[in-house]
Amino acid sequence: MRSALVRVGRGVLGVALLATNGCGDTHLAATTDSGARDSGAAPDAVATDGDTPGTGVDGDDGGGASCISVTGGGLAPWLDLQIGGHAFDAYEGRRIRVVVASHADGRLGVADATIAGGAFALTIPATFNYGYYTEIALYVDDDTDDACDVGEPLWGFVTGIVQETLVIEVTPDGPCLSGGGPSMIQGCHPWRPPIAPCVINGQADLTMRRPCPTVN
Repeated sequence: MRSALVRVGRGVLGVALLATNGCGDTHLAATTDSGARDSGAAPDAVATDGDTPGTGVDGDDGGGASCISVTGGGLAPWLDLQIGGHAFDAYEGRRIRVVVASHADGRLGVADATIAGGAFALTIPATFNYGYYTEIALYVDDDTDDACDVGEPLWGFVTGIVQETLVIEVTPDGPCLSGGGPSMIQGCHPWRPPIAPCVINGQADLTMRRPCPTVN
């Protein structure tokens, strides 16, 4: 799908905060692009290919089973995402999925966890390609079919240029960001509605089934 966002120049601080159902009147923190890499080279960057095996990670706040799968290649160094959620009590016991993607043939991270105590926590290792704007999408997979379906709660945003490990705390009202590198806007922001059902920015096809083996 063609991206709805316009590339901004290198070094512009920005994060396009997109998504969810009915968060009220929100604003766009800044515009970003559709995943194109920043022209600056990564330190000791190398072109790589291949997959990282999926591993199971239990979050500290969410007590349910979870899984992580990272595939694809692209520019290294590959960087981590640490994401934790709270205040998701309305979705207690349901399965939340996180999909991280920047561009075709690049890194693709898929993770899911059961919301427990209104919370979940996941670390997705080596999921970011260095120097790209990256889409991060979250949705509640009510029918557990490993894909986003129309009507399932959806949140997401596009990062600034990722150059370091990114840490995100999320609630149904919005994400709070820290780390990620100098391009990343820090602090908390509201979500913004998606551009179409199951579409954040089109960098990942969320309607495609993406299985992720569960590890308890």
